[in-house]
Amino acid sequence: MAEELKSGYTTGSCAAIGVKAGLEALLNNNYLDEVNFTTLNGQNILVPIYRLRVRKNFVSVAVTKYAGDDPDVTNGIQICTRIKLVDELPEIERGISFKNFILVGGRGVGTVTKLGLQAKVGKSAINPGPQKMIEEVADDFLGKMGKKAVITIYVPEGREKAKKTFNPKLGIVGGISILGSTGIVKPMSEEALKDSMFVELKVLRMARDRDWCIFTFGNYSKNYCEKLGLDLEQTIVISNYAGFMIDSAVKLGFKKILFLGHIGKAIKIAGGIFNTHSRVADARVEIMGANAFLCGESSENIHKILESNTVEEACDYIEKREFFPFIAEKVKRRVEEYSRGEIQCEVLLFSFKGETLGYTEKFYQLAGELAGKN
Repeated sequence: MAEELKSGYTTGSCAAIGVKAGLEALLNNNYLDEVNFTTLNGQNILVPIYRLRVRKNFVSVAVTKYAGDDPDVTNGIQICTRIKLVDELPEIERGISFKNFILVGGRGVGTVTKLGLQAKVGKSAINPGPQKMIEEVADDFLGKMGKKAVITIYVPEGREKAKKTFNPKLGIVGGISILGSTGIVKPMSEEALKDSMFVELKVLRMARDRDWCIFTFGNYSKNYCEKLGLDLEQTIVISNYAGFMIDSAVKLGFKKILFLGHIGKAIKIAGGIFNTHSRVADARVEIMGANAFLCGESSENIHKILESNTVEEACDYIEKREFFPFIAEKVKRRVEEYSRGEIQCEVLLFSFKGETLGYTEKFYQLAGELAGKN
């Protein structure tokens, strides 16, 4: 039996852990060698503190990023946190404002310069997941004691490491992004991941004797499933491996798939791309532009779509609202064709903003039928 791959923790978790250790030392005079921390997905981790230094109203903390068995370019670098207590919260150009603190990226943390990313243009590239973890930790300390602070996240090796990422292409300049939608890094060995996904799908089929399941690209789809009254235990994250998982579903005897996906990956399937990893194929805005043309979008908007930094940005230039149902129907057709007609598929597309963009004509009909079978 192959050895199980080790998970790690994200740069966002490292930053939040640094905040926790720093405020514990600064406000409670408690110097921790390691920190118990609960990630966004509810997993408890124990993380060592690499360095902690305290002054009168100032603390700096370094946490070593650990990626487990994932080939992450940030593995082993220091994610650093500097916390300074202040009487009043200042205005900081790249800062992100909260009730009790200002959060800003320092040296080695990038600045967002293009639309369509999860952080706002002009702000530090600290994504919503890390922001939430840091806010929960900081408010727990600062709110109780009536204190205010400037919290700076910096990464000494960030500029160099960013050159090995897609950040420059995406419009994040000056360093890496502070990331993590769950707080945990899952190892991404392709064959091991596919094996585990097949087993998960097989268990779903055999244990519950249901011929339907829900495909998603990640964790953002769960809210939709709950709203629709669907059984979350029938949901499986397919990552980038749409083709492999469709084949697996056919092999295991599934007959119906509800596909809830972010437009950024689903658009590739609409173009016939069934491994959605950017290293395999990436023609997202080109596919959007071609289909926008078919929907009668203006040439001016099509040019804007083709010049967009991300699909999220490109969506802002879509004026023909029939575009998104049109794409959903294309995804449905592609999936059903790929399954050689063995599977019925209905599709719903959404954005990172939590907006429902479009869905196939029979999506809610099938979702209602399946909710009734829970």
